[in-house]
Amino acid sequence: METELLVANGNQCREDNNPEGALAFYAQAMTQDRRHAGAFNNYGNVLREAGDPEGAIPFLQRAIQLDPQNITAHFNLAVAYLLSGDYARGWPQYESRWRYEHLNGLLPNLPQPRWTGEDLNGKTILVLAEQGHGDNIQFIRFVGDLVTRGGRVIVQINESLIPLFRSITQIAEFFGPNDPVSEFDYWTPIMSIPGIIGTTLENLSHVQQYLAADTRLVKGWQELLGPKKRLRVGFCWSGRRDTWINRHKAMPFETMLELIKRNPDYEWINLQCDCTKEEEAELVANGVTAYPGMIRNFADTAALVHHLDVVLSVDTAIAHLAGALGRPAWIMLSQFALDWRWLLNRDSSPWYTTARLFRQPTMGDWTSVTERVHKFLGFFKI
Repeated sequence: METELLVANGNQCREDNNPEGALAFYAQAMTQDRRHAGAFNNYGNVLREAGDPEGAIPFLQRAIQLDPQNITAHFNLAVAYLLSGDYARGWPQYESRWRYEHLNGLLPNLPQPRWTGEDLNGKTILVLAEQGHGDNIQFIRFVGDLVTRGGRVIVQINESLIPLFRSITQIAEFFGPNDPVSEFDYWTPIMSIPGIIGTTLENLSHVQQYLAADTRLVKGWQELLGPKKRLRVGFCWSGRRDTWINRHKAMPFETMLELIKRNPDYEWINLQCDCTKEEEAELVANGVTAYPGMIRNFADTAALVHHLDVVLSVDTAIAHLAGALGRPAWIMLSQFALDWRWLLNRDSSPWYTTARLFRQPTMGDWTSVTERVHKFLGFFKI
């Protein structure tokens, strides 16, 4: 079989959620052509997706050695480093994201210099949002490090996050994506900051809370919710439904519904803003509290989360929000294509002190996850 066909068959296995089959085809391709960079990259990438980033690293390094311009291999190597907890090598390598797929060409070309660690005393630095809402919620914590270095920090970010981030008094000004920005001396993408300041797992600050809900919105939700009579559990079972990775990150709605049915003694509150009318109707029929039209941005969600005893979420922005607010966040994780920020083989997170991780034991096994969640819920009483 031709090498290219072996690689194509491996790609199809990966698409079909069959990593072992994919690895077998890629191994054949590497044996047949020991200089096929794509086969080495794909083999390493599937190892990383299957939870073996350290095993993936030499294959990805070999792919780059064979084809230094293979940006996919560069990006996959960055993710493998970060997933294995090697932030010292991971952050510099992660700059390859600006040449990778959806981010390619999006790095701004501003006349001011990009910050690479220069003295910030008396200087204004523009922090630019990037990627998803969860990424920005996770990395906004590093604004404090810039202020500590003497910088005046301004932030350009999606409008839906500005009301939430106003609780960070260290941020001098906010700008929407299309707003003209006032004068500044340096700029930096938000996810580049930890690499510049040398963040590792060992020195990552373990703050319990770095975001706060708006007190006026908190009071409004208190009036809506009324006196608490049962443990309040907010939940979210899916991320953006139009993304490939959500096939792995998202829990089937039926599995979430079954967990709710098994635990009728709690006040379940729907945090999935994009649920369909059919899903919402079924949830309400099973006693779930929903507030359609009441959540307009993340500040509204934060004020609601403030009143919850537990936030139960798959790997999406809601999980990051609950963690940043210092609320108990129970994060349900897929075993395949695990995001680097949750690391491996641990039920806690260095990023969020109040997070507990519930991992699939095998790919696609959400039932085991919800069984553990069911048991943990049983430990809580009003």
